[in-house]
Amino acid sequence: MKAGHQVRRADPSYPLSLSFTSLAHWTAGTAVDAQGLDRRRLTRRTRVHAAVGRRFVDSVRTGEGRQALRRCLDPFFEEYDVLLTPALARRSPRSAPWHERGWLRNVLANTNYSPLTPPWNLTGWPAMAVPFGTLPSGAPCAVQLVGRPGAEAGLLEVAAQLEERRPWKRTAPLD
Repeated sequence: MKAGHQVRRADPSYPLSLSFTSLAHWTAGTAVDAQGLDRRRLTRRTRVHAAVGRRFVDSVRTGEGRQALRRCLDPFFEEYDVLLTPALARRSPRSAPWHERGWLRNVLANTNYSPLTPPWNLTGWPAMAVPFGTLPSGAPCAVQLVGRPGAEAGLLEVAAQLEERRPWKRTAPLD
């Protein structure tokens, strides 16, 4: 990119425990949100998600999984200022009555569709999805920018440079 940046291929050391940590946080959050609600009024899939999450609420509250993830990923930002990844791993799944599908089928679809954003949601470090061109079909696509704690201004600057060099096509009506 002709904006004064040096771009190199690099891979953060995602820990093997990442999938488990992500699932624990995702389901525990649902369990906490569902507390006090009439479970009979929740979809079966949501009831299962919350039931799985109840097993993890206490361990998630300790923050050990997040801290371990931060320790594992922190060295990446000792060498690099910004991580650039695809925002999504594949095209959007087809529209379907997802509420009628089983819990595991939905979890697998979600994790296969968006595996690159959860690590950064868990760390709490700055990350953002930025529109970046279109697929051959014309569908919009995006990249994810990630930085070390406190790097929000730098990420916004990179996003502005990307927009300047590849203006974002407006797809919504102007009104």
